[in-house]
Amino acid sequence: MWLVIAAIFAVVEISTSGFIALWFGIGAGAAALTAALGFGAPAQLVALITVSTALTLSTRRIFLRWLDRPTSIAPAFGDSSLVGKRGIVLKESKGVRSEVELELDGTVWTALPVAGDALAIGEECEVVRIEGNQLYVRATQRAPDWKLTG
Repeated sequence: MWLVIAAIFAVVEISTSGFIALWFGIGAGAAALTAALGFGAPAQLVALITVSTALTLSTRRIFLRWLDRPTSIAPAFGDSSLVGKRGIVLKESKGVRSEVELELDGTVWTALPVAGDALAIGEECEVVRIEGNQLYVRATQRAPDWKLTG
């Protein structure tokens, strides 16, 4: 009976993300082990409650902190945190809107160049503004070669 209960908790755990059903499933497994060792129903219930409670209390805060992380790094509407950041063009301008793909902070974004400028692969560009969830970029001005040499 305890193994069936443990299996039910495992199925419930797969359907949720709270990690509580998992601990009760393991507690039911401990109760099954207690029953296999010949202990009666009161000892089995104590094993279920003790193991489940101990696991829940010891890990609940850890998993909540892990599960509460933001999952998306897409800019929110009106978010200006990416404005001014620089990225490198990975795919050249294409299409009617001259869309480019650029790497920005380790993430690949689709962006539109301001004023319809064409951007080439490897070119550095800067985020000028965000409208909705669309990034607008412009090529950054590079220093002439004679300024870079010593």
